[in-house]
Amino acid sequence: MKKLILFIFLGCLVVFYACSKDLEPNDKTAELYLEYKNSPGAELHPEYKDLPDSRKTKSDKSEANNGSVSPNVEKTVYLTFDDGPTSATTDILDTLHQFNAKATFFMLEPSMRESPEVVDKIVEQGHAVGLHGVTHDINHFYKSEQSALKELTTAQETLQQITGVRSNLIRTPYGSVPYLTKSYREVLDSNGFKLWDWNVDSRDWSLSSDQYLDTVIGQIEELVNAGVTPIILMHDKQNTADHLSILLTYLSEHGFQTKKIEENTQPYNFNCYQRCHRISTQQ
Repeated sequence: MKKLILFIFLGCLVVFYACSKDLEPNDKTAELYLEYKNSPGAELHPEYKDLPDSRKTKSDKSEANNGSVSPNVEKTVYLTFDDGPTSATTDILDTLHQFNAKATFFMLEPSMRESPEVVDKIVEQGHAVGLHGVTHDINHFYKSEQSALKELTTAQETLQQITGVRSNLIRTPYGSVPYLTKSYREVLDSNGFKLWDWNVDSRDWSLSSDQYLDTVIGQIEELVNAGVTPIILMHDKQNTADHLSILLTYLSEHGFQTKKIEENTQPYNFNCYQRCHRISTQQ
């Protein structure tokens, strides 16, 4: 009997030791992740609390099309990158490849023309490609329904010329709220475009170093607790690329599967409520 108790005790010690090791720091990425995870600042960044309504996480189900969102049954996460391709896109692709992760790239037409080989690489590595317009200028893109449509069709044609892929996936500059009013949405919808917003804003466009990780991980945990699939907004920036491996390590350790957006994936849109209006010059 004493031997049995001793055996059980030793077994518990082994299990406890294995669990306490958490993530073996056998490479630089693991070491960086452990350092980040154990740091006092690894929580939701305070700047996120001050975001305007159109940028905050939308955990209530009314934000998605048809008033519903996909339940987070498989712990899926969508990684999306805007404003590329840039000089950082290749590093982003290399890191995604290292983790066997998939993403969706919403690209600007001039950038595609400047770096067609990078656009080809995105497609060759099995990622999804979408459209982000031409100018990324509020006053130009949202000047009229036709100006928005023209920018997106121009980007669509350039992407198809480079890769042979005709994508209907779009993300409008700065998101659909507040300038993409009902009439704009109807025009884009009638031309077959599928609008995508996000529910996790990394703020990598304003935060330095690895601060955007605090924002992303905090929002992911909030959404998962609410049963909502995270759709992460990031940008083709070097700072984002430099710390992407830490985020992917976190996702891998917590059992997330990264998926690319498909043409038949149910889009996620901000809800206008009473917030949408034309740009000031059109009011």
